[in-house]
Amino acid sequence: MAAETTLRLRNDFSELSAVADSTTEFLEANGSGPDIVFAANLAIEELVTNIIKYGYDDANEHEITIHLAKHPDHFAIRICDDGHRFNPFDQPPPDTTLPAAEREIGGLGIHFVRNMLDSCSHEWSEGKNIVTVTKNL
Repeated sequence: MAAETTLRLRNDFSELSAVADSTTEFLEANGSGPDIVFAANLAIEELVTNIIKYGYDDANEHEITIHLAKHPDHFAIRICDDGHRFNPFDQPPPDTTLPAAEREIGGLGIHFVRNMLDSCSHEWSEGKNIVTVTKNL
């Protein structure tokens, strides 16, 4: 059986540290080690930062939900937002063979998420982006 929790935040960068604290507390309370906690927090920070920065055309308050589930063999993070329809995993990976000064700006955070986690998916349902990432334990 999975241990689960749902976090809700506004589209405001000031909420990210509380989300990281809650994520860490949930995962540690359910037996996750530092590598899992780091991967989860990195994924959440990168994905939610992109939503806040690029997801909305207005200055209105929007709710972003983060559902965490710790299963016996993996953990899963599902992030839902009502921003622009956008699949972060459709973007081409950055060319990391180029020197940093020659690379295009952006995409490195999603690259880290793709490489640190075992699965990454996006769906669009009822006007919402639903991004799910998992990490095998």
